[in-house]
Amino acid sequence: MIVLFAVLAVIAVIIVVCLINAARVKPTPVKDPLPPSSVRGSDESVERFREMLRVPTVWDRENPNADHTPFDQFVPRMRELYPHVFSDLKLERINTYGILLTWQGSNPALAPVVLMAHHDVVSADPAGWTHDPFAADIEDGRIYARGAVDTKCLLAGLYEAAEMLLEEGYVPERTIYLWSSNCEEDNGDTTPKMVEEFKRRGIEPAFVLDEGGAVVDKLPLGVKNEFAIVGLAEKGIVNAFLTVDSEGGHASTPSQKDSTVKLVRGLNKLQDNLPRRRLSKPMEKMLRELSAYSSFGYRFIFGNLWLFRPLVLKVLGSTPEMDAMTRTTYAITELEGAPAANILPKQARADVNVRIDPSDSIESSLARITDAFGGDVSIRTRDAIEPSPVSPYDGDSAYEYLRRVVHAVYPDAGMAPYVQVSSSDARHFHQAFPRVYRFAGILYAGDSRARIHGQDEYLRVEDFKRGVGFYYELMRNIGKLGE
Repeated sequence: MIVLFAVLAVIAVIIVVCLINAARVKPTPVKDPLPPSSVRGSDESVERFREMLRVPTVWDRENPNADHTPFDQFVPRMRELYPHVFSDLKLERINTYGILLTWQGSNPALAPVVLMAHHDVVSADPAGWTHDPFAADIEDGRIYARGAVDTKCLLAGLYEAAEMLLEEGYVPERTIYLWSSNCEEDNGDTTPKMVEEFKRRGIEPAFVLDEGGAVVDKLPLGVKNEFAIVGLAEKGIVNAFLTVDSEGGHASTPSQKDSTVKLVRGLNKLQDNLPRRRLSKPMEKMLRELSAYSSFGYRFIFGNLWLFRPLVLKVLGSTPEMDAMTRTTYAITELEGAPAANILPKQARADVNVRIDPSDSIESSLARITDAFGGDVSIRTRDAIEPSPVSPYDGDSAYEYLRRVVHAVYPDAGMAPYVQVSSSDARHFHQAFPRVYRFAGILYAGDSRARIHGQDEYLRVEDFKRGVGFYYELMRNIGKLGE
């Protein structure tokens, strides 16, 4: 009986502790908020955005004879669309087609900021679209175009906001660099050269802001509010090209030593022995912030991860998107065997796209592949880059400044950090500088985010206009960024 009472007492204490912790889960407050903003882009700003979208800036690094005429035309067209930006700011071309604009600040003692986008886009087959991907048609309040979300909306928002501020005679206290790459989609070398140029000049940004997270709706956990999801880091990447050898022969005499058998066996073992899931600190913070806008049940769970962590990890693993946030992933993207159905090939090949969790490394990720094949595999790599470090967030001046600007433009939105599972040019800056954030100050409503790189990519007109207001406030208040 004494043991039973003791057990019940322990359970009661655990319940009380959990209830107290759940009650403490509240949205992070905005310290020293900025005044609410009603600034929006105009109808004319939308037309300028559409003109930008009509320039088909598709880079193709695999084709040495690719037509770069759209890139030759891009800056001259931008001069026409944004005359103050391209006359009042200093323009430099990096690696021929990279665009660096310097807006000199009034106080050279203050560290500058870098606001990024990229003006290249992935290709689009018009046959799969309901609108020409480079016509920038508007239907039902949506702009349909390749690059509407990824990421010409950011570049147009930056240029539009700067144009408005220049017309008002505004001079920022800090120097603002507006940077856009021509080959982000192809993992090109323009932004790496830009980073090297910054290092050569001794430029240390107060923070760098690139694509990645965004203001989103349709969140999990029953959250009704819009949410600003800010990427603090991104997973590393390596494309691993695997080759397995054998004697080869005729398909009438197969064996367990055939290259295709060994390839399939190794890939299966790799997928059956993935890294264990884990909750990073940014992930814990994201779940806590989301639950603060949800029901008490979710606050009970995410306010007590010390107790519910195994359950949470299991639930997160049930969807590919959330599972990818918890560990290194191995996507089998291409397979190659024999040229005919009756041949046993001497070589079988597979391409594996590895996205590396910040707790992992290129070396350990590749070692996991080698172990799955028992060492009987040749691995060639490309596009290898380590996962980025995690930018500072809670209490950090740059992150809190983003919170203040978000609150001014999206007053009902929550804000949470995360680790980006896709790659961006921000990773090159993050190898050299500590404060790099991945966030678009534009609402990607509905399924607009899911259509990136897909058919009928679109952005709502009103969301673009509101995004212009975000970048306007971001630059106008830059002097209020603490060190």
